[in-house]
Amino acid sequence: MQTEIYRIEDYRSGRKLVFLDEGAPAFCLYSKEVKKFELKEGMKISDELYGELVTLLSKRARERCLYLLDDMARTEYQLRKKLEGDHYPEEAIDNAVSYCREKHYIDDEDYAKRYISSKSASLSRRMMEKKLMDKGISREIISEAFEDVPVCETETVRSLIEKKYGDTSGLSFEERQKIIRRFANAGFAYDAVRQAFDHD
Repeated sequence: MQTEIYRIEDYRSGRKLVFLDEGAPAFCLYSKEVKKFELKEGMKISDELYGELVTLLSKRARERCLYLLDDMARTEYQLRKKLEGDHYPEEAIDNAVSYCREKHYIDDEDYAKRYISSKSASLSRRMMEKKLMDKGISREIISEAFEDVPVCETETVRSLIEKKYGDTSGLSFEERQKIIRRFANAGFAYDAVRQAFDHD
């Protein structure tokens, strides 16, 4: 089945966006590549040519992934969003992400465990769950990660109270309630906050 090029638009850094319909661009190529493949508005792209373009862009997407991962650890979702923002076609994104997963360059389970280990001293479990889900990690993986990296919110709250407020034994009931509400609003379990104060 052949696909028709709807529009070719100038982009940044000597590149062009190629549209196959009126929606978002299908992919991005360097101007010299547009000339090499003799791409023009209104022309039909055969399956063979499209496959050749996907192969080219898959390799480029893989290189882009390695560059992004060299900068910082990322989840699969974050990597996909970056590639989508760079206008790689879905097939190229799938190929590049699969390569990174097979090579263990990305591992959402490991990412979740590392995140919990690094943030459990300052964030509530609820907040960590939210932030991990925002990074595209599933509830199931997050739940399993918490099983492997146990978190005691009472200890976390107790440590944070000590750092921020010091000795709280002389605080009034109203002052204690204000602090309890502050931690509860930050996502900490109410019982954990109360227990942290009970150990003063």
